[in-house]
Amino acid sequence: MSSEALRVLIVDDEPIARQRLAGLVADAGHQVIGEAGEAIGARDAITREGPDLVLLDVEMPGESGMDLAAEIGSRRPDLMVILVTAHDQFSLDAFEAGVRDYVLKPVRGDRLSQALERAARYRTGPSAPAPQTVRLTIGRREERVALARIAYFAAEDGYVIARGEQLEGFVDTRLRELEARFGDALLCVRRGYLVVRTAIRGLETRGPADHRLLFHGNVDPVPVSRRQLSQVRAFLRGDLA
Repeated sequence: MSSEALRVLIVDDEPIARQRLAGLVADAGHQVIGEAGEAIGARDAITREGPDLVLLDVEMPGESGMDLAAEIGSRRPDLMVILVTAHDQFSLDAFEAGVRDYVLKPVRGDRLSQALERAARYRTGPSAPAPQTVRLTIGRREERVALARIAYFAAEDGYVIARGEQLEGFVDTRLRELEARFGDALLCVRRGYLVVRTAIRGLETRGPADHRLLFHGNVDPVPVSRRQLSQVRAFLRGDLA
């Protein structure tokens, strides 16, 4: 991996879950420096081991992971937290507590690796900003969602829709305003489509005029226009900044 390895503390009340997470963290090139099964043990391990990042289960007996994340955010803002949750309902509270990212159970190796890599780049960056978020309308709810959880924005039937893994919502702004706001974090792949660069996994060619952009996670591929194909390939080669 390109960024410096992180020293990771795993907090989960299930031993089997901790064991699996430890394997995925190691596979991603990072170091597990300790484990805990509840909030009290996590506090002791944070003091004793001094991790760079806490991989924190949300639902635990006694004090919840969200409570511990809020405490870490107020007392140790330098300590990064990635939540592990079975429920996709924590975005607003989590980011208000200073959580860097969160991954859904069952945790996939590629998604966890992506989250850890972003955290490592944040840690080594000269002046890393707070997580970028977008306000979405999802059903009857309005919530702020991290840009990192979105795969792409699409203009459809007069609306702008954000899609990601297990995520779809309406955005109350235009594509050009999103492009101006997020700049190089987005890549135009066809008319009416802006893709989040960190969500891109690769490019699949199905025919001479049929090229599909592939994403991390369970997100359907998006066709790439002939006009934008060279730019997409330049990005995949690493030629685009």
